[in-house]
Amino acid sequence: MRERYHADMNLTEKTLGVQRVFEGRALVIDVMDIELPDGRRSVREIVRHRGAAVILGQRPDGCYVLIRQYRKAVEQALLEVVAGCLEEGENPDSAARREMEEESGYEVVALKKIGVIVPCPGYSEERLHLYYARLSQEPRTQRLDSDENLEPVVMTAEALDAALDAGELIDGKSIAIWLMWRRMCAAECGVREVRTE
Repeated sequence: MRERYHADMNLTEKTLGVQRVFEGRALVIDVMDIELPDGRRSVREIVRHRGAAVILGQRPDGCYVLIRQYRKAVEQALLEVVAGCLEEGENPDSAARREMEEESGYEVVALKKIGVIVPCPGYSEERLHLYYARLSQEPRTQRLDSDENLEPVVMTAEALDAALDAGELIDGKSIAIWLMWRRMCAAECGVREVRTE
């Protein structure tokens, strides 16, 4: 039997004060004094971020377009789906189209929103808007930002599954969108997933 959570329990933390300790190009960090529902006090360190669009692109031949880029924070080149920050005031749909075309060179023919996830709610307010995009068969020229260095990678669904199984696909947003997309496809095709209780 599954345990149920208590939706009526008050878990809200009251903000008592905020101190901005860092303001950079892509993010801001605030330190917040908070009060828990039972009156205890604590501190939260919050990363402020505009959010991003995350796009799983597929060509007419069925292959998916990802990218490989070096991530300094983990000192490793990672396989990832295309993603990028929202510009100030930018609609996530527009950001998804823009990022796919800039980073991969492929034109977005159709766009479908899959959902929204919060990747690191323990310390960040960032929301990732997930999209599936039908792409053109052939790419145009990439339009990378001046500080970007990445290469498009074309993969079959089987190759993507194998990369996930082998631990070669370790980027959280890429794993999330791939598994959500596979589940959506299974549901739309009438394939029932096997679940263990």
